[in-house]
Formats: sequence, structure tokens, C-alpha cells
Amino acid sequence: MAEPLNYVSPGAHAAGTTLPRVGGVLGMAATFIGVGIFVLGCFGFSAAFYLSPIPLALGAIGLVLSLSGLVTKSVAGEDTHVVAALFINAACILGGLLELMILLNKPFFAGAGGL
Repeated sequence: MAEPLNYVSPGAHAAGTTLPRVGGVLGMAATFIGVGIFVLGCFGFSAAFYLSPIPLALGAIGLVLSLSGLVTKSVAGEDTHVVAALFINAACILGGLLELMILLNKPFFAGAGGL
């Protein structure tokens, strides 16, 4: 005979951590800020690159939060948002570093020779 279904109310089980979601939100904020800085730089406002540490810091904090949420036993929801948060935060760190290199006038392509 089949066993009866266990209908547990949503509040009866322990809630998972939302750290990866917070890390993902920080990564999305860093993405929007970084794209805004890049667009302003493309329009000729080179002073906008002074804001490049902001997406770098937000991406680093988001990556730490996503990794700390990944190692916990239970994550609220699915695990795909954890992978997305890790990817977006790594991309934000890379973009922030590239914008910082533009600010410091450092060549980042091989053989570029100081512009």
C-alpha cells in the first residue's frame, strides 16, 4: 500500500539562506553601475572612471556572499541562482578591474605600449 503524502505547512521546515540572492542583487547593481560608467566614458566623460571601484567592490562583496551562501547546507529556492550570482559577480569584478585600468591609463592588451 502506498504511503500517505506528508503535507507540511511552509512554516514548519527550516528556512534556507538568502545570501546568494543578496549576492546576486549586489552583482546586478554592480552591472548597472559599471555599464553606466562605461557609457559615460564612451561619451567623453573620463571623470566617470573615478567611480570604477564601486562595481569592483560590489562584485567582490557579492561574490563573498554568494560563496558563503553556497557552502551552507540549505539554500532557499533552487541552486541555479547561486551559479548565476557567482557568474555575474565574477564578471563585475573583471569589468571593474578593466575600468580601473582605463582610469590608471594602463595597457591591458599585449603590445599596446602606453597610450
